[in-house]
This record gives sequence, C-alpha cells and structure tokens, in this order.
Amino acid sequence: MLTEVVGFSFGPAAGLCRRPLFLALVVLALGCGSRPAPPAVEPARTAVKKAISELRASQPQSARMLERLLADAESITAFEREAPFWDHTPGRTEAAWLRLAKLASVTVREKRERQLAARQQFEQVFAKATNELSRAQQELSETGMGRREAAAFQRAKGALGRAQALARLGQWGEASDLARAAISDLAIVHREFGALHARFSDPNLRRQWRDWVEQTLRESREQGIVVIIVDKLKRRLSVYRDGTLLASFPAELGANGLRPKQHAGDRATPEGRYKVVQKKQGAATKYYKALLINYPNDQDRARFLQARSQGKIPWRAGIGSLIEIHGDGGEGRDWTDGCVALRNADMDKVFAWAQVGTPVTIVGTYEH
Repeated sequence: MLTEVVGFSFGPAAGLCRRPLFLALVVLALGCGSRPAPPAVEPARTAVKKAISELRASQPQSARMLERLLADAESITAFEREAPFWDHTPGRTEAAWLRLAKLASVTVREKRERQLAARQQFEQVFAKATNELSRAQQELSETGMGRREAAAFQRAKGALGRAQALARLGQWGEASDLARAAISDLAIVHREFGALHARFSDPNLRRQWRDWVEQTLRESREQGIVVIIVDKLKRRLSVYRDGTLLASFPAELGANGLRPKQHAGDRATPEGRYKVVQKKQGAATKYYKALLINYPNDQDRARFLQARSQGKIPWRAGIGSLIEIHGDGGEGRDWTDGCVALRNADMDKVFAWAQVGTPVTIVGTYEH
C-alpha cells in the first residue's frame, strides 16, 4: 500500500518518516525552523544602543526616535527568524539594521559637529570677553569712573566665572550666552571711559588749554617769574622760570579729577588760570605744605551760574573753594577732594620756588 504525503510516496516498509534526519529535512522544507540572526545584527544593535545613550541627555527627541526604530528593527528580526519560507524576505533584516545604523551614525556625527561648533564659538566669545574684562579693569582705575561702571564690571566678572563652570560641563550654548552678557556689561565701562576721555580730544578745548599755557609761559618770559602748569591728563605739575622748564613732577588729582569742576563736593580738579594766594605750612595745613589758589575765579563763577540756570547743578550746591597744591601725595592714585597732591620731597621744591602771586594754570592737557 502506498502512502502519499505532500507529493511524496512512501512504502510501508520504508519507515523513513520515523528517521530524525528525514523529519528535520521535512520541517526545514516546510519553514518551521528558526533562522539565526545575520552576523551584522549584533554590531549594529550595539552601535545603535551606544548612540541612544550618547544622545539621551542632549537630544532626547533624537534618542526616542532611534529607540522606536530599534524596536521596529528587533520586530523585523524576530519575524524573519521565525517566518515560514513563503513569508521570509531575504535581506530584509540586514537592510533594516543597516538603515538604522546609518541613521544613528549620522545623528551622532551631526550632534558632535554641533557641539564642536558650539565649543569653538564659546572659545571665541570667551576670549573676547576676557580681553574686554582686562581692558575694563584698567579703565576702572581712571579718575571719574563711577559706581555704575564698577557694578557692571562685577556682573561681567561673575558671569564669566559661571560661563567657565558651564563650559567644563560641556554646556557650550549657555556658557556662550553668559559670555555675551558679560561683554554687554563691560561695554558700559568702555562707553563711560570713552565719554570721560572724549573731552581731551575736543579741538575747541585743546585750543583753549593751549592758549592758557602759552599766555602763562609768555608771562613767565616777559616778567622773569616762576609759573606753575598742571596737565591733568598726564598727571604732571611743571615749574617754569623765564619760560624755561625748571622741573616736572608726578601729580595726583581729585577723585573725579579728569572732569571739569562744577560745584562743591564733586571732587573734580578745576581748570583755568589762577594765582597762589597763600603759602601754608606747619599747623596751617594738614597736608605737609600747601599753596592755596584763588579758585573760584571770575570765569569759574560765570560757568557755575550758567550751569545752575540750565539745571546742570543742584540749586543747593555751592561753587566750592580751598583748592590747593599740597603735599602728602605719592599714593599712585587720584584721591583728593579736587586739589593737586605732590610727594613731600617734590612739594618742598615747588613751595620754595612759589610765592604769593605765582601764576598757576591748570589744563586738561596740552602739547609743547
């Protein structure tokens, strides 16, 4: 008797259907066995999981997308491993993992490129901010810079410290934002410094200062007398006799000395042509020796009244007085209430040369 199974005929004596090898061949032919995953799957799986881990903190959306695609690739792999031969698609598993691995590689590469660009941008901005900080620190030491500028400098300094901390954590964008904020604060210092010094480039003021100096030196030559000239910008006090330079000394000004004096208490050093009206020493002065000058003169009073009428000076403010050239200087900074301070050894010489009536001309700056 002949038995027929799926197109195969078997005799009763054959007994082939009970042999293990035969049964395995039949099962394989029917597609009922599991197929091993292609060799490329495991390396791709490892690479994708590594990419997800790298992207999770900085690009969570990209990481979630790769996780979904990884789950899809795993499903395809499982299906193709177990599918019967008529549902099996050769190369489908390899293609799925290849696409996923390429996408993960491109995503990580783009992320690293963005990070590199962000780091380079931070380094450029931070280098500029550091230079601006150093420049602002020097500018703040200038006479006339105020609390607003000092506060802006401290804000910038703190922002740069926080930027460095964020950079160490790889947070380049946030670090760059802080460095830019620091640059904006430091611009406040730069603007005020520029405004403070702009008057020393004003051609009208420079012409006036030069005229004052030339008139004073002409008076020295024609009358054979000693005169004193103070250059505020250069911080120099020079003594002339017969129009010839006798000596020049470093000088210190008021705490707002580079500004023109407007009223009492502004700690600015005045500018104009004056005379010594009193020589003080001993108990007469607390600053070693002093030469009192006749500030305010008529020009000072006229400027004061005009400024007050224009609302530039508080109505209760006075014009000020007691401006001197005195000793106890040598501090290396502008510190007086508007006077000109010299080291005591230099003051001894100037005090000896000067007399009551000696002309004293104070200018913003001048060129010989």
